[in-house]
Amino acid sequence: MVVPLQDLYDFVVMCILEDGKVAHAVPESEVGEWPASWHVSSAPDMATRVLAGPGVDFDASTPEIATFTVRNDPVQVLGFLGYLRWTAAQHKPVLAAAEQGNETIPMMVCRIDGEECEPLLRMAQLFDRRPGFKREWRVQ
Repeated sequence: MVVPLQDLYDFVVMCILEDGKVAHAVPESEVGEWPASWHVSSAPDMATRVLAGPGVDFDASTPEIATFTVRNDPVQVLGFLGYLRWTAAQHKPVLAAAEQGNETIPMMVCRIDGEECEPLLRMAQLFDRRPGFKREWRVQ
């Protein structure tokens, strides 16, 4: 199925930018940078405490959330989002001529994959619970 690629691209980029803002909102250490290592407190009564260096420690409310936070520290998340942003840019839709019946019409296409861009569809799947995600973007 062919989907409007510009809408799909705009959705993916918007989600990447939103997640980047959240990652940047995580407090830095007292020296103004994110710590190199994050870990969960080993004290039995503090299993929900995320420790990340001077000035960066907080209660994550559950041990599972604490573990998830440690695995997805801002540096890791921003690196992943940078990769997604780069990949999305490779598949940014461009205006091209397309044949429809006996006419040539303008159409937005992926410069790599043409009318159907599976990489953009798969990236959109990462954000399928976000407002604005469309059912027709689901990959079977």
